[in-house]
Amino acid sequence: MNSTKATNIRWRVLFITLVIGYIAYVYRGNLSVIGKYLMDDTGISQTELGWLLSSFLWGYTLFQFPGGLLSEKIGPKNIFLLTTLGCTLITIITGLIVIGGFSLALMIPLLFICRFLLGVFQGPLFPAMAGGVIARWFPSGSWALPNGMTSTALALGSASTPPIIVILAEYFGWQSTFFLISILGVMGSLVWWKYSTNWPREHPGVNQKELELIGQSDFNNNQMSWSMVKDVLADKNVLYAALGYGSMNYVFYIFYSWIFIYFVNIRGFSILEGGLLASLPFLMGAIGASTGGYLCDKLQKRYGVKWGHRIPIMLGLLPSAAFLMFGSITENPYLAVLSLSLCYGFIELTEGPFWSTISFVSKKPQAAGGILNTGGNLGGVLATPLIPIMVAKFDGLMGEQVAWVIALNSGGVFALLGVFFFLQVNFGESDHEPQI
Repeated sequence: MNSTKATNIRWRVLFITLVIGYIAYVYRGNLSVIGKYLMDDTGISQTELGWLLSSFLWGYTLFQFPGGLLSEKIGPKNIFLLTTLGCTLITIITGLIVIGGFSLALMIPLLFICRFLLGVFQGPLFPAMAGGVIARWFPSGSWALPNGMTSTALALGSASTPPIIVILAEYFGWQSTFFLISILGVMGSLVWWKYSTNWPREHPGVNQKELELIGQSDFNNNQMSWSMVKDVLADKNVLYAALGYGSMNYVFYIFYSWIFIYFVNIRGFSILEGGLLASLPFLMGAIGASTGGYLCDKLQKRYGVKWGHRIPIMLGLLPSAAFLMFGSITENPYLAVLSLSLCYGFIELTEGPFWSTISFVSKKPQAAGGILNTGGNLGGVLATPLIPIMVAKFDGLMGEQVAWVIALNSGGVFALLGVFFFLQVNFGESDHEPQI
């Protein structure tokens, strides 16, 4: 191609990536919404629902690092197909279970297994997205914005899931939601298979100018050995980033797993109104994620890589603790929704900087991204069952309202821990001089 202007295929590939991520979040968020119907219709308790929700996280967390290694070997194109089609199949099987007329004693373990397998299939997705697609298709120093946009798509998935699932459940029955959302996975897989490639140079639409703009990476060469695996696992900067990300995700999973039920059961909103209001924190998160990524890329040019990442992390985590506290204690339910929405928006400021960090401190960002997201989801493995356990523990002593205040504010402690852990990350030679 002789065009003097760089093509923009990288942005098109990123857009399809965002759609795949959006679909993944609709899949994983479905149970959080229909959990209200599941409890009412089958007699599953809130604690049992917590274990079902957390079973996804166990599979998801365990297969982050192996999934990142697999993506290093077979490439993000194949990984995206595997994860999306696998999740679609598991979602359909889950729907068959809930309409199968099984006893509660059998249905709960079957759903537990399906949610675990859904997590297994989604495990490689985001390490491949950040360390595979974005690190290969975008130049160094411009990774935080597309990573932030990825989180924006995930937040939009989280925001749209409650109202969409509630509407589908009200019109077609909550059991049908599993089958209806599976259509998205089939469509997304077809588009990704037709358009994507593992490397920019393999895509027929990419011209030389765009290749020069992207530049040549010194990682992602599809070579993995046990010594490389051990190096990634022993990298203390990756581990500190993972601990910080896990602390942030403790707060994230409070919202992701429990905000809809909290709004309906504790704040007294109707199911339809609760579904709409439960989308507001995620809409704020969608704005925060892209803003944080854009801010990180800009701050790197002015203050260098280290402070370009540290500033948005602190700007995100510190205010989130305050908004979480106010939202839990205010008596006005609409002020609570506003404050908690701001909390989530500030939390999401940190997504792009966390994922951008991995591509600076590791030469194997898909594998290292697996470790980052393992740490991240350990926060979810802890928060998802712990919130109803704390509520049950303190309910008898102080009442349900106060019990939820205590449970929610455990997230503020983890937000502060997230800042502490991230400040331990050493960017080393990657911390180039700022461009004032």
